[in-house]
Amino acid sequence: MDKVQLPRRFFSLFTLICILAASPSSFAFSFSDLFGGDDEQAATTTSTTANPLTDLLSGQLGVSPEQAAGGAGALLSMATSQLSGDQASELTQMIPGVDALTNAIPPGLSGMLSTMNGLNQVFAALGMDASMVSQFIPVVMQYLGDQGASAGLMETLGQVWGSTS
Repeated sequence: MDKVQLPRRFFSLFTLICILAASPSSFAFSFSDLFGGDDEQAATTTSTTANPLTDLLSGQLGVSPEQAAGGAGALLSMATSQLSGDQASELTQMIPGVDALTNAIPPGLSGMLSTMNGLNQVFAALGMDASMVSQFIPVVMQYLGDQGASAGLMETLGQVWGSTS
């Protein structure tokens, strides 16, 4: 090899490594890396705390927005799993941000929502007494009625949640 080719090859290899190291994928970050926040969690918290049902529950029952979102999410998740397709669709269309509410259920507890006992346990995990379930139900039912829920949906929800509303 000649003396000129070796530095050129070294320079070319060095340049290639620098370009790869400086590629955009190696610098992927979010502002939460800089400021210590969780962007996704912040977006979910904002969408659940700005929900009219969450506002209603917090105002009437004196629970935190997070507890209101988790409790409402648990009730709605339980209901949608037991409703017919049309009624489940009607329910989800009546509640803005229903996905954010169901995502507010504590991790790993969604599978417990087939019985009232499981619902009570989810409320306990949210820091609420099991008696709060019976306080949430009429407020959610009132909200749905005010939103124009069909009589059939209201009756079925009353059966699912064991309320007489």
